[in-house]
Amino acid sequence: MGRYKGYMTITAIILGLLLLSAGFFTFASKERSMAAKLAIEKITTDKARYYPGDNIKITIHIRNGNKKAVNNEVLKLKAYHLGEETGEVKKLTLSHLPPGEKTVNLEWQAPKKDYSGYLLKASLSGRLGGIESTGTAGVDVSSTVLKFPRYGYLSDFSKEADTQSMIRAMTEYHINTIEYYDWQYLHHQPLAEGITAKNPGVWKDWSGREIYGTVIADYIRYAHDANMVNMAYNMIYAGTDTFFQEGKYSSQAEQWKLYFAPGNDRGEGEFKFHMGTSPSGNSNLYFLNPLNPSWQKYIFAEENKIFGAFSSDGWHSDTVGDWGKMTTAGGKPLGRDEKGKPIYLVKDTYTQFLNAAKEALGGKYLSFNPVGAQGIENANKSKTDILYAEFWPWDKDREGNAYDTYSSLVKEVERSFEDSKTLSFDGKGKSLAVKAYINYDKTVGNMNEPGVILAAASVYAAGGSRLEIGNGDHMLHKEYYPDDKIPMSDGLKKYMRGLSDFTVAYENILRDGQTSSENTVTVEGYPASREGKSDTVWTYTKSDVTYDILHLINLLGTDNQWRDERGKKKAPKEITNVKVRYYSEKALSNAWLASPDREGGISTRLQLKKGKDDKGSFIEFTLPALTYWDMIYIR
Repeated sequence: MGRYKGYMTITAIILGLLLLSAGFFTFASKERSMAAKLAIEKITTDKARYYPGDNIKITIHIRNGNKKAVNNEVLKLKAYHLGEETGEVKKLTLSHLPPGEKTVNLEWQAPKKDYSGYLLKASLSGRLGGIESTGTAGVDVSSTVLKFPRYGYLSDFSKEADTQSMIRAMTEYHINTIEYYDWQYLHHQPLAEGITAKNPGVWKDWSGREIYGTVIADYIRYAHDANMVNMAYNMIYAGTDTFFQEGKYSSQAEQWKLYFAPGNDRGEGEFKFHMGTSPSGNSNLYFLNPLNPSWQKYIFAEENKIFGAFSSDGWHSDTVGDWGKMTTAGGKPLGRDEKGKPIYLVKDTYTQFLNAAKEALGGKYLSFNPVGAQGIENANKSKTDILYAEFWPWDKDREGNAYDTYSSLVKEVERSFEDSKTLSFDGKGKSLAVKAYINYDKTVGNMNEPGVILAAASVYAAGGSRLEIGNGDHMLHKEYYPDDKIPMSDGLKKYMRGLSDFTVAYENILRDGQTSSENTVTVEGYPASREGKSDTVWTYTKSDVTYDILHLINLLGTDNQWRDERGKKKAPKEITNVKVRYYSEKALSNAWLASPDREGGISTRLQLKKGKDDKGSFIEFTLPALTYWDMIYIR
């Protein structure tokens, strides 16, 4: 009997364990099911940029898609710098997550190291362990915008403008420098009469749009709270009709005008544009000699008046590009260069004008747009704080090659770093902000994602940045910003926010002294090109004192033209299990993969195989996928 009792006891224990196990797995299955509907939607920070040691306010946006509350979720927040964990920032248990949206507020003290990018990673785990959802965000710790400028724009100055929401949205894209486009009264008189800090007033621009000074002041106030720099837009050499018809400068202004030189096939007589119908009669834009000392004295004084009325941080100066040889009203050259040679091209006036402007502005910032990148080399070697250029595919570079491909934009970003090294504060050169209008002729629908993403990836991989986001979360596709009518889809907005996080997190290997290299790269089974040819994997290599960097930009099944005028560009063909060989004679030991296309931009270590063939020594690794842009950095 005792023997049977033992058997019965063992049987009861086994049955009990089976029942307990069944209950456990039922519970676990139910928890996994609930977790599938639990997600970190996004992570936001309160500023676009932080000073070393700042207190960073972080908001985790969580969505519980279940009908019931989820309890005892563990939330962790960690910070990474180039794949290396800097330490756990926060860990807490969320005892009760009701259905719907919930935000969790955390704080982190920025590291003391200046000019550094970080990636924050938040993760949610259930009581049984195992990560259920993750989210990431970039953080830029920089004491000025000069090293890593990220340009955006504003052009809505109407009474209805929701200034706080617009700046909040731009903060999510980490925009730290704002161009205030066509905010001014008139080009030759940017500040309307009677406008002061105490009386911001209302005025009409040349087109008749009402501009509310209180709206401008509010934008600036909210932008300053987010550590953004505010740049007041204006031409360097323009006046409208009334400048020459009335006022004490009207007769002098006539003598400041530019004239087409004899033999210039672009035009004759006065150099001017007809902008459109103006209710105030200011329909025409006349261009003046940038090297005329009286004009300089006049326009610098007008620009400085702005800073007494608004807390703007600088002048975003503009041009209309190269229109061939010009003369003064008296038929003389515009001035002389440092060697005494006469100057007839407006682009050859840029260095002298910008240096004079910077001196006149004192401590205010100066940025400048040599339209079509014509004369960009002269802007690059001036004392301009932020380099910036608007590109058009019919304009040509210094060797006469058109700016029509992704690689043509990349080349100019690289040259700008090189041109500006001696005048940059850290000797590494200045990062170029690229304005290039994607989907220019599109009139319906949304911005075309492949065109937008490939252009952005090319410029960022080269170490530049893009001016494309503004007026909250709109995307620019026309040169007259109020005509900005084609929206981004919700999916593209999410991607571009993630791309902004990525480029901030990895700014120290994207735009911090890297130079291009000529390493050979092969992609097994697919055509590769160093020049970014259509229907290839573009293998773009760079290096610095610590890392070799390989950018793989996917052009398979699509072309290498950046403009995508009508939004018809196809998405590249995604490839998986991509075997790559990177050739180098260096002793390379560790490699990481990071991509804005997956894992929230988190770096993952790659398994390396070393070898040698007729091309030389190489490391070989396999990438899980290439969608748009993968970045591999190797130490």
